[in-house]
Amino acid sequence: MNLALVILIAALAFLEVFIGGARLLYAIPGICLLGVAGILTLLPGSKSGGKPDLAALLSATAFTAYIILRNRLSEIEYIARLQLFIMAGSLIAYLMLSLILTQPKQRKILFGSIIILALIQLYPALIQFTQGNHWMPLSWAQRQDANWRASGFFISPNNFAGLMELACLMATSLAIWGRTGWIGRMLFAYAAIASAAGVLISGSRGGYLSLTAGLGIIIILSMLAWGRQRAKSLIGASVVGGALIVIVSGGLWWALQSSSVSERMAQINDPQNMRLLLWKSALQQFDLSPIWGTGGFSFLYFGRLFRDPMVQNDPIHVHNDYIQLLADYGLVGAGLFLLLLGAHLRAGVTGFRHLVWKSPEENSSYGDRLPLIIGSLAGLSAYMVHSVVDFNMQLPLNALVMAMLLGVIANPGGRSITLRTQPGHLRRTILRWLIPALGATLLIYGIPKIPGEFYSEKARVTLRDGNAKEALDIARTGLATTKNNPELYFQAGDAALHLSESGEKDAGRFHLESVEMFAKGLAIFPYDSRLALKLAMAQASLGDYYTAVETMNYAKKLDPNSAFVPAYRGYIEYLFRYYDDAGASFQNAIDIGGEGSGIAIQGIELVEKARNQARPLINTAASAADLQISESREGTIPPKTNSRINNSPPPPNFNATQAPPSIEGSDGVMAPSVNQH
Repeated sequence: MNLALVILIAALAFLEVFIGGARLLYAIPGICLLGVAGILTLLPGSKSGGKPDLAALLSATAFTAYIILRNRLSEIEYIARLQLFIMAGSLIAYLMLSLILTQPKQRKILFGSIIILALIQLYPALIQFTQGNHWMPLSWAQRQDANWRASGFFISPNNFAGLMELACLMATSLAIWGRTGWIGRMLFAYAAIASAAGVLISGSRGGYLSLTAGLGIIIILSMLAWGRQRAKSLIGASVVGGALIVIVSGGLWWALQSSSVSERMAQINDPQNMRLLLWKSALQQFDLSPIWGTGGFSFLYFGRLFRDPMVQNDPIHVHNDYIQLLADYGLVGAGLFLLLLGAHLRAGVTGFRHLVWKSPEENSSYGDRLPLIIGSLAGLSAYMVHSVVDFNMQLPLNALVMAMLLGVIANPGGRSITLRTQPGHLRRTILRWLIPALGATLLIYGIPKIPGEFYSEKARVTLRDGNAKEALDIARTGLATTKNNPELYFQAGDAALHLSESGEKDAGRFHLESVEMFAKGLAIFPYDSRLALKLAMAQASLGDYYTAVETMNYAKKLDPNSAFVPAYRGYIEYLFRYYDDAGASFQNAIDIGGEGSGIAIQGIELVEKARNQARPLINTAASAADLQISESREGTIPPKTNSRINNSPPPPNFNATQAPPSIEGSDGVMAPSVNQH
């Protein structure tokens, strides 16, 4: 077996097990392993095969080159990094399938492996679905929700559905058209049905629509192919189409037996869906830079800046790959994508016609090329539908699989190229050598980034498990060699803040360290509202009211409609015993709703307790401290002591997981002046 193919499968397996590569810690080594596969294409056994469609190759390369270049010019390089690896890895996978791994046997092994990997996902998926929880195979990589929707190894059920639908469509095509015995056909048919069941238990309405669209394409192409096979009768076409309809109908009937799945299916047409509000935010982002876009993954922060008050779940993705592409990379990126899509649809139709519009004798020599092109066209059609409502192309594994399907479409095979003088030979040769060059570049750039991500993730999990001291030591170790990772600074600051609140004898030192760490992280990522909120709390704990309020006001500019901001503002006001202002801020958070309102409800209770404790003192005699606090609201300097002394109840416990993830603001928003004490 081709060694590059073995490493490619290993890279896909790694990414699948590690949540699809959704975090940089897992994406970087997985895609670097893919880079190794690209370098191995230099071995003598890896030869170019077939005649790929030149327009498809050039459009894919041009699109990827622009995305990578614009990505590197993004304002915040760190958050754009994931998309860089996705695009570079996708180009390697695409070129390998279109130029190197062109033999039907090689491709059948590859997609057979993808189908097997998808079926392995059903083990955790069925546990999640039947038990109605969010159990994950990796204890340190957990979902934030806790519902019945299956996600397999992934964090998002939508991404799980995206992979399962591609596996289902390819397995269906191989079951019908694959050149194998009846046992092989039955195994592929079983895989297709099992994968379709995975889509159904994911609860992804986009998955339901896209799987239906993909199966429809298989039915249409199969009918056309059967009609052109002179040795076959139209009865055969009817049998194939009827079998597919029975499979789909049986799956739908099975799904409707579950009240949860049937309820999700009934909600496909949902005019109140939050996706519409997310799309509106992304279009506001697009208005800021229509031509070139605002940079790689910049919806991560502009989505929060422009969020509607009704959207309180963190708007990390647009839930529409097309609009996210338009907002992040502008009209240039969208235009190049349309060229790519058009070129591959044309190449796919041409390749299908070439394989089908032949005599039975000629067609028999093409092996499994026909099922591979039918499955690839069905997969492309499915993602064209699914990308309207979800974000599969933002997950490394799903993006790589789609890139490989596009590679098959660009070069379905069956058309030999033997002469060096044929048109496009030089350009194909250059692209052939681009594979190992890009693989080596990924290794050089990516491997040094892994330690920072490792220590950041390890510190996060350690702190989540309640060991703040160890988490701080881990983060410090990472910072000794990695200075440009804002996540490391966040984890270090959060661990120090936890230690400062735990009654340790060095509480003052930990307070200062938490302020320093959050401030340094904000200097790297100056629009991160999570860092701003934590920095404000650390400053308040040190008794620096004015600086804390200034930082909190800055966080509000970054995320003006988040309930977390007034909830944390209430914390600061409560900490300094400004109970009226604290109550107003908490009530504001409750009115907005979302997770921040849960913090605010707890804060309201603490404010009421504090007021009840203060009333006897006020009725007897107002102390000098009480008078000073009262006067401070008229403009004098507020008290510098922590309000937890003088028998005031403790503030609510704000966890890092309760703070919204990183946010970045728009042009013109300046970072606050940070007092590092």
